[in-house]
Amino acid sequence: MQTTTAGERVQAPNLRQLGVVVAGCLLLGIAACRARPGSDTATSQPGSTALQSVSVRFPIPIVEAGQTPFYVAQDKGYYAQEGLNVRFNMGSQELNPVKTVATGQDTFGVLGGPDTLLVARANGQPVKAVAILQRNSNFSCLITLASSGLTRLEQLQGKKIGFYYGHISTDVLHALLHRNNIHYSEVDVGFDYNQLIAKRIDAEWGFTVTAGLDLPAKGIAINIISPASYGIVTQGYTIFATDSTLSNKPDVVTRFLRATLKGVDYTAHHPEEARDILLKREPSLDPALSLKRLNAYLAVTSDSRQYPPGYMDRAMFQDTYDRLNEEHVLHSSFPIQDAYTTSFLDQVDAKAWPDLPSQ
Repeated sequence: MQTTTAGERVQAPNLRQLGVVVAGCLLLGIAACRARPGSDTATSQPGSTALQSVSVRFPIPIVEAGQTPFYVAQDKGYYAQEGLNVRFNMGSQELNPVKTVATGQDTFGVLGGPDTLLVARANGQPVKAVAILQRNSNFSCLITLASSGLTRLEQLQGKKIGFYYGHISTDVLHALLHRNNIHYSEVDVGFDYNQLIAKRIDAEWGFTVTAGLDLPAKGIAINIISPASYGIVTQGYTIFATDSTLSNKPDVVTRFLRATLKGVDYTAHHPEEARDILLKREPSLDPALSLKRLNAYLAVTSDSRQYPPGYMDRAMFQDTYDRLNEEHVLHSSFPIQDAYTTSFLDQVDAKAWPDLPSQ
């Protein structure tokens, strides 16, 4: 166990060492749902040898609701319409998206937010975002038991908090506590919520779309303390590729992005059908909880004329960059525009799609 004050920084593993490993891990109860036996991948349009093959690396080793728009794009034929045969590969500690994309094993990667991409860029990895699916997602949070009465950040003064070192949430929550001068002790609990349930710790990291749903589904009443309530806004699933792919295969990037964002839009308009497409990949998922989780994702998914599918802007990256710098996570500085490009979103021009609501 380590103790920290508002003026100190814990010298524990964080995004500098592990962020690229588990950046997108969004799990609690869904961690029990494993990838299909015998394979950790799925292919688009089997037998379609005339299509151009590309691969996508997800950040986690299991099928979960955040991946639904990709599966929808696959099953509705959007990728095939763009001349693409898309293979989805599951992530792991050894096969994380930044590593597999940077080394050419995969064409595209998906991260739980731009945080890890910025860390990778600061470490010299030539990766760049092309879309963010959930603007102001604010998935990261602190969870307490309802019976504890701990509902406000200031009530955590002097309390023991559980983190998952290396997870994308860790530096978000450290920034939250440090900015608000909260003195606390911390332990690394990984995905284990038993310490919180047993009241051995007072609060624990979580994601609103995973533990925030899974614990109540198990009959455990909780409180959620959101960094967004204290001025720290975070972003969601981030699609990226290497600088080389963006420069040398721009047409592939545009086609992949257009098909994927069509999947986003279709999912937003047909959540129950989209849930069923997800369940085809992992039948052991609970249908009702999966729909609830999918709707939680959709509640913050960009899909309007003001914020069309994939929307991102400089402020989303600059705010994340500044927060990571504040926590001394970035190894080097770089121009923020090096970490993302909206040129492919401009070519897709999703805001012109006819079924998008105004807001």
